[in-house]
Amino acid sequence: MRQMRLRFPQLERRLRMFLRSRSCIAGALSIIAMFVAACDSGSDSAPAPTASGVQGADGSATTSGRPTLTGSSIQPPPQDKQEARDSGRPKVVFDPCTWVPDDAVAKLGFDVSSRARLADAVGEYTFLTCQFDSKDSGLQLLSGNITLEEDKAKYSQQIRQQGLQIDGREAIIVNKTGSQDCQLDMRTKVGYFEVAVIMNTPGLVKGIKGCDQIVETATALEPYIGKDN
Repeated sequence: MRQMRLRFPQLERRLRMFLRSRSCIAGALSIIAMFVAACDSGSDSAPAPTASGVQGADGSATTSGRPTLTGSSIQPPPQDKQEARDSGRPKVVFDPCTWVPDDAVAKLGFDVSSRARLADAVGEYTFLTCQFDSKDSGLQLLSGNITLEEDKAKYSQQIRQQGLQIDGREAIIVNKTGSQDCQLDMRTKVGYFEVAVIMNTPGLVKGIKGCDQIVETATALEPYIGKDN
């Protein structure tokens, strides 16, 4: 009986503690419910989330928020290397491997399952890349923070056509000597976007040349850069 008398006070203390904790929990839940209700009532007037900003070549802000492909093997590399920061060049916003959708690639006649990154570079200069294959040719895309003026100087002896406009973007066509491959480089806010057609043997046998449809290909891909870029 003595043991029972000792246990009851202990049980009473535990019961009081439990009821006290229940009261605290109920109070917390009540506060949370009030907070959620307040958030719901103001949701109609709340601003939509904004995209993270990236500085453009002219110092203005460039937004990068848009749906992108999420496959782990095609994600771009981080651009926070010290060498890239020290370069003073803006980050590359437009990533062709995650921003250009499958349907756009398929319409151009390339195999969407072949999507893969090329050799991305992050350092003094940054280039984000992507490639696709077809039986006749390959499609290589590159988005970099070298200006179109620097690009023109690099290919000054190989520019086939300049003064082009792709939906308002200045562009040049580069056709390297002795090659059936072709590339079109168009201006972006932080640099330029390169669309290159690399000929495969079956395409060459058919007499297809890389520059045959380069303007049409670039025009179809240009909208995915985004107006802010």
